[in-house]
Amino acid sequence: MRSDCLTGPEAHDHRGFSLVEMLVAASIAGLMAAIAAPSFSHLIEQHRMTISSNALMSAFVMARQSAIAKNQVVAICAGNVDSGCHSNWDGGEWLIFMDRNRNGRRDPGEVLIQDGSATLGSGLRILSNRPMKTPILFHPIGQAEQPNGAFAAGTLRICAESTGATPGVDLILLKSGQMRAQAHDTGGNCSAP
Repeated sequence: MRSDCLTGPEAHDHRGFSLVEMLVAASIAGLMAAIAAPSFSHLIEQHRMTISSNALMSAFVMARQSAIAKNQVVAICAGNVDSGCHSNWDGGEWLIFMDRNRNGRRDPGEVLIQDGSATLGSGLRILSNRPMKTPILFHPIGQAEQPNGAFAAGTLRICAESTGATPGVDLILLKSGQMRAQAHDTGGNCSAP
């Protein structure tokens, strides 16, 4: 006859964790999370910056390519459909439109190509130097200029206002109308280029 009741050394064989073991495991997990959290937030900030700079660079490429493909002057500016062009890139919004009269404003009848925006999130900024505060006109040969006829070359800076060492990104518009990205060490100071 077999008994399910165990006595002796086999009776003390437990199949779980003790309270002390669980507290030690929870402490180690908490310590590891505390160490990883700053790195993770830095990674998220860097990812948002990359997405924003890619969106802006794509908008400039689209404006230039539209001018070449349509054989028309195409403008890009900081702005939105409701307020038109303004000089504040910090909102992360832009307009791309056909600019028949080359005045840098979207007049009635001028075709809107894109009303775009970058998802900045908290702490990220887009700053510009003076040439980028005016609309940029792309000509059918791809060259960029300002509405007054001066050549357009300038910089948009995407940076974080955190005190961390997250490098910023400078998007540099060249006279040829092409744009290139370059890392910029902000040193925790997000200032205009």
